[in-house]
Amino acid sequence: MKNRFIYFPNLPQNNVTAVIAAPDDSLKEILSKRQIKVIETSQNSFLESPVAFHADMLVHHLSSNRFIVDNKQKDIINFLENNDANILLTEKVKSPYPYECRLNCADIGDYIICNSKITDPNILNKNKKLINIKQGYAKCSICIIDKNKIITDDLSVFNAVSKYSDITALLVEKGSVVIEKYGYGFIGGCSGLIGKHLLFFNGDLSLHSDYNKICNFLYDNGVSYIDIKHKPLTDIGGILPIMELEDG
Repeated sequence: MKNRFIYFPNLPQNNVTAVIAAPDDSLKEILSKRQIKVIETSQNSFLESPVAFHADMLVHHLSSNRFIVDNKQKDIINFLENNDANILLTEKVKSPYPYECRLNCADIGDYIICNSKITDPNILNKNKKLINIKQGYAKCSICIIDKNKIITDDLSVFNAVSKYSDITALLVEKGSVVIEKYGYGFIGGCSGLIGKHLLFFNGDLSLHSDYNKICNFLYDNGVSYIDIKHKPLTDIGGILPIMELEDG
């Protein structure tokens, strides 16, 4: 069966066939068994080490075959070029925070959620409504489950989106997602959709302090999940779905 680029960023309509993610053996093993190709990020030495491989720092999917990519991501660039993608390269993804977050924006349905002061202008120029937040790690802080439904562990994000009647958000506690060297990671950084109604967690969701709330929210919205049992929920910069089956 033929593959196609996912038209609406982060929101596959069919079974996902390719994702972009940081190198992680357990993630790659599980997704490969589901016939999902993992295009791994390369280290950006201008970023702090805990986020130097994070997909949500290094790639932004604009729509369909259009992407903004950190110019050091050779494997990703080659894959996209081989599939006739339209790529804008950037060399401006550099620490410190918040300037390292130029591409770390949550594209959800009709909205872009980001800190507009530090966001790449090519993202802001999209024909979407802007929800401006102070949090630089916007995409990392948001687990997208539908075009107008999210889970977040950031109170400022929750307060910002709660002003919009067409967005439903679940606020969960911080602290259950781990990341190297930092006190905690984010819920969006350990997750990503791998099907229209199927969410993947990089770690064991039952280890989250708000496990029951999350499960109930997913169930109420018709979303199933798979995870990695007995592994801490780990922020690796999210799982970015980019290609899916044309049918089925």
